[in-house]
Amino acid sequence: MKKILALTLALTLLLCGCGGANAAAPETTAAAPAVEQTQAPTTEPTTVPTTEPEVYRNPLNGEVLDAPFTDRIFANTVSNMQDNLPHVGVTQADILIETFVNKNNIIRCLALFSNIEDVEAIGSTRSTRPIFNQIAQHYDLVLSHAGGSSQALDDAKSRGIDNFNIDSWEVSSQGTSYRDTEYNRTYENTLFGVGSGIKDYAEAQGVQMNLERDYGLEFTENGTPADGETADTISLVFTFEGAKKETVMTYDAEAGKYVFNQYGQVMKDQITDETEMFTNVIIMNTQISTTGIYHIADFNAGGTGYYANGGKIIPIAWTCDADTEPFRFFHEDGTPLEIGVGNSYIAIAPDGSPVTYTAAEPVAETTAATTAE
Repeated sequence: MKKILALTLALTLLLCGCGGANAAAPETTAAAPAVEQTQAPTTEPTTVPTTEPEVYRNPLNGEVLDAPFTDRIFANTVSNMQDNLPHVGVTQADILIETFVNKNNIIRCLALFSNIEDVEAIGSTRSTRPIFNQIAQHYDLVLSHAGGSSQALDDAKSRGIDNFNIDSWEVSSQGTSYRDTEYNRTYENTLFGVGSGIKDYAEAQGVQMNLERDYGLEFTENGTPADGETADTISLVFTFEGAKKETVMTYDAEAGKYVFNQYGQVMKDQITDETEMFTNVIIMNTQISTTGIYHIADFNAGGTGYYANGGKIIPIAWTCDADTEPFRFFHEDGTPLEIGVGNSYIAIAPDGSPVTYTAAEPVAETTAATTAE
């Protein structure tokens, strides 16, 4: 009996361990191989500039600069009476302003420089006048001159102008000027400013040398007025209470500039013999009055005038917003006037001063006669 039970138990264990012939095999699930997900490469968008790079220009002549102009503009008074000519150094001026300064037909020039340190001699240098002080105030100029009356010097001080009498020993001994009696002039017209000395002296006196401001001029590479009338010769007669003085500008097509003529002669530098000529000619008809013997201008009233470039001329208007603001120039329709890149002559002419302009006389064609041999 025990043998039967042992045999039965062994058989049972064997069947359980083998699972039997019909036992189902356990299910197994194989892991799917991992698939790397790759993303399509993206291209960074290219940024296209939407504005033109800023162009920096010399504020007086429009020439392109590498950086904004922040230097001071210097100005020197220059005699313009017939007995005191020729000029010296004004061919290097960015702007030459001509105007009556006194009653009795006294006319002078104010030469403006953006790089006065490069000018070896300027003159002959004469005393300042209230109308020059006004211009200096409008443009924050550093003004050099040969002194002046107490009225003129007090006026310069009251306007807060940086100015120097380069005729005084204290200042001239610092290399700001010299006298040259070689020329056939009266002694008072033998003083000449030295550009580098004037600038060095101004710096030594603590004059602020960095000044970024608006000078009112807008420039274009070609300033010839598209709708201008032909003006190969321009005549302006400065006229005030019976005093008259004529300036004539003649267009030199080869040079592309107007040549300065007065007193029946072409203006040339006393030292270099270089002809005085200008890319732009601007005439400002201005309300002029007098204080004592001196001329003063109501610049804030604005006015009309003319602009010439490239042998063409147009009427213009000009304005000035305040005593410390620059002159601004416009076409007759009110749009801003762009002047040509280059130097400029500006006439501050009393209202009523006549201006005439003409085309050059055509050159007659000639046929050379030939003789058969």
